[in-house]
Amino acid sequence: MHGASETTGPVSVTGWGLWGQLSGWLVRTRWTAYTLVTINLAGAVVGYIYWYGGDILAAPLWKWPFVPDSPLSATLCGFAILAYHRGRRWHLLGLLAATGAIKYGLWTDFFWFTNSLSSHSYTLEAWAMSLNHSAMVLEGLVLLPLLRLRVRDVLIVAAWYGMNDLLDYGIGPHPRIPNPWDFTAITIFAVGTTVVLSAVWLILALVRSPRVRATSASPGT
Repeated sequence: MHGASETTGPVSVTGWGLWGQLSGWLVRTRWTAYTLVTINLAGAVVGYIYWYGGDILAAPLWKWPFVPDSPLSATLCGFAILAYHRGRRWHLLGLLAATGAIKYGLWTDFFWFTNSLSSHSYTLEAWAMSLNHSAMVLEGLVLLPLLRLRVRDVLIVAAWYGMNDLLDYGIGPHPRIPNPWDFTAITIFAVGTTVVLSAVWLILALVRSPRVRATSASPGT
């Protein structure tokens, strides 16, 4: 997840205003960072076992990384927060984590919303999952100010989540959707989030990269 260009040192955030300050504080502060890491990893274990356990065991070994979308995203978030807290600026890991948290957080909320329209009910599980995954979206946004977006990393992340979509909605195994008639809408939403997020990251990488180079070249920096 990291190469020779990665550096270590205290987390610093510039250019994101109050949100950047909040992000930096959450990751720098020991108790908040380790609380977030613990919540992410514990939630991931529950997701691996309760929600995806049967699907993982039924899939070929090579497909295992592509089956538990949300738990894997939570795992990546946990390790990314831990890395930044310890001064490891592993930006590819951070971008994978942020993209997965935002993508699958939004996807899960949309999943339960479409299910409620089809079934005319919003169960306690639906509320719990929606709130939980809305928090994942916020966590992905918290990671964003910490990242140094690079075109290479954006392309890798776009390819990874594009492959996820291809398997989930093309080759299979497909995610479990209670009402099959929601499948088309959910497919469009999932692929759309990958495209939109990848485009936003690419634009930010192209816009912010010259600023990073100019700052690095400035005397005394």
